[in-house]
Formats: sequence, C-alpha cells, structure tokens
Amino acid sequence: MLYLLALFAGALGIGFVSAIAGIGGGSLMVPFMVLALGFDVKVAVATSLLCIVVTSCSAASVYLRRGLIDVKSALLLEPATALGAIAGAFITLTLPAEAVKCALGFILLYVSGMMLKKALARARSQESAPKLLPARKLLSVAASFLAGLISGMFGVGGGVIKVPVLTMILGLPIKVAVATSSFMVGLTAASGGVVYLAKGFTDPVAVLALAAGIMPGATLGAKYMRKLNPRVVRLVFSLILLYAAARLLYSALT
Repeated sequence: MLYLLALFAGALGIGFVSAIAGIGGGSLMVPFMVLALGFDVKVAVATSLLCIVVTSCSAASVYLRRGLIDVKSALLLEPATALGAIAGAFITLTLPAEAVKCALGFILLYVSGMMLKKALARARSQESAPKLLPARKLLSVAASFLAGLISGMFGVGGGVIKVPVLTMILGLPIKVAVATSSFMVGLTAASGGVVYLAKGFTDPVAVLALAAGIMPGATLGAKYMRKLNPRVVRLVFSLILLYAAARLLYSALT
C-alpha cells in the first residue's frame, strides 16, 4: 500500500510540473522510479512512456478547449517523432541497464542546464515569427525525429526538443508551443510504449497508480500555468534534474 501511495504522490507532483513545462514528465518520472523506488531502468522507461500518454491527454484537453494547440504543426512533426520513438525503444532494449542509466544521466544534465539557463535569463521582447521556408520545415522534421529517438530511449516526452523547435524554427508563441508539445508528447510516448509493452517491460500496477496521480496533477498544472512564475518553476525543476542526473551517473559508474 505504501508503495502505491508513493507512486501516486510522486505522480501528482510530476504531472503538475510537466503540464506547466510542456515536457511530458518522463525526465522526472524515470529518475523518481529508479532512484526513489528501485525500479529496473528499462521497466521505468517503459512505464513512464505509457504514463506520459495520460499526462498528455489530461493537459492537452485543457489546451484544446482554449484553442492553444497548433494542430497543423503537430501533424507536420509527429510522424517523424513517432518513428524516432519506435527506433529509440528498440535501441534501449539492446543496451545494458547501466549504459541506459549513464546515457539518461547525461541527457538530464543537458536538460537541467537548459532549464537553468532559461530560468536565469532576462525576459526578451517577442520577436517576429520567422518565414516558414521548406528548409525550415525539413530541419524541424529532422529535429523531431531526434526528439522521438530520445523519447523512446529514455522514457521522456521529447518536449525539451519539441518546444525549441516549435518556437525557434516554426515561430510559434511560447504558450502555443508548450500546448502543442503537450499534445504531441502523448502520441510520441504511445509509439515507443507499444514496443516495450510488446516485450513485456511494462508494470501495469505502477502504470495505474502513476496515472491516477498524473491526471489531476497535469490538469491543475495546465490551469495554473498562467498564474505561476515560470522562472521559479524552471529554476526548481532544473535543480531537481541536476540532482537526479548526478545520482544516476554515480549509480551507473560505481
């Protein structure tokens, strides 16, 4: 019972933060399951992907009602992202668990640094959207494949790459980019999650407990996104990720 309560409580907080940041929650969920609850890293990745589907649905339903999701951009990028997620899942299944932990640690270090940089940077005036040339579309599709690859390998939503792609390459406003990313990560996670599910790496009980916490957490996060200071959220989030990355690297290398 305590095990299920720990999963639920952790998922509640993760769902709240992930909806605000538009990143799917896997970058917190996998370290939480591995470091705090002792899950095998591949089971944690598989379980995280299926839970991200729930997170995405909860947050995206709010964003859809508010008209914040750019469906056209999502349909442009998601096929490549889904293919990347499937490829990433097969890659992780062939790697030793310690190698997955080590690689995930480095990914989290990068995400932590990026979030910390955003938290400490001064707000910039809104720049005009870049002209959407064919070369930009091709670049955004290639970057989306990479986002999917990382998602399938490490159980994250890929939003850490998708949000910059949507803002810097396709020129979407940041709130539209976050909402569109939240919509896309569910489709991406489902693509990679099916591979792990077919190989028997998913923990159904953990998925149910995590989903029960993620749904209300993500819904609250989407509703309160406008009221919270994004710099504070990013700062706290980056420090938590930095700690998780250090723990994963230490565990993999010792």
